[in-house]
Amino acid sequence: MAKIVLGMGAPHSPNLPSVVAKNPAYVEAGLYADLRRELEASRADVLLIFANDHFNTFFLNNFPLFAVGVAPSTAGPNDQTPMPRYEIPVAEKLAAHIHATGISRGFDLTLCQEFEVDHAFAVPVHFLCDHGRLPILPIFVNCFSSPLPLAERAHALGRMIGSAIRNHEEDLRVAVMASGSFSLEIGGPRIPPNERSGVPDRAWVERIVAHMKNQRFHDLIMEATPLQMARAGNAGGELLNWIAMLGVISDKPPTSILPQPHGHAFGLWRWE
Repeated sequence: MAKIVLGMGAPHSPNLPSVVAKNPAYVEAGLYADLRRELEASRADVLLIFANDHFNTFFLNNFPLFAVGVAPSTAGPNDQTPMPRYEIPVAEKLAAHIHATGISRGFDLTLCQEFEVDHAFAVPVHFLCDHGRLPILPIFVNCFSSPLPLAERAHALGRMIGSAIRNHEEDLRVAVMASGSFSLEIGGPRIPPNERSGVPDRAWVERIVAHMKNQRFHDLIMEATPLQMARAGNAGGELLNWIAMLGVISDKPPTSILPQPHGHAFGLWRWE
């Protein structure tokens, strides 16, 4: 049977690979390196990633709330992110099992069989997966196109996926990751002059981190309303990726969670 061996959370800033290439001592390079060491130590066979598309794989005429990639492989990034392009293996059999389990339990999961991924998946792969050789399992969560899924539904999705993994017949070790920020405005009215992005609600970032540190997961879900996430920026809905990940790992206490000044955090959940 499959088992879940690690939980992680990290940002997917598209400029991070190029920044680190120029400055390997950049603080977030070290934080990603710490996660990579944990991932390698976990001996994971699959990295399941909750992430959102930025209108590159999907668009407004076809934007699912939740989707799962079921294919032998994918590729990315399919946007203009300055980083290498990778061919990325996908854990197809486990992905198909999650899709079928979700349908049987009332989750209308969109099935993607021919798709590529943008930087939300490709940046974590770049830093964690040894140039794409560790299979991923991509779960898309709509964090941009209104109306967003409710936080309760994202958390329930995670719980269903966790159950599906634990009931899967393959002997796999599965690490689970949330990719995204807590407060982020991209190209909108709430950014500093001459900048491309900003952090509209730093207090909300601190509150999210406090809730996670103190296992106040119900409070986090109840407070992560569409209005509050919108106050946190036009990318504030990326918190839903973290909430779904918490559902998978059964709301375990974090080993560490380190907030960063750019409206995101690096989190680790280790229990083996």
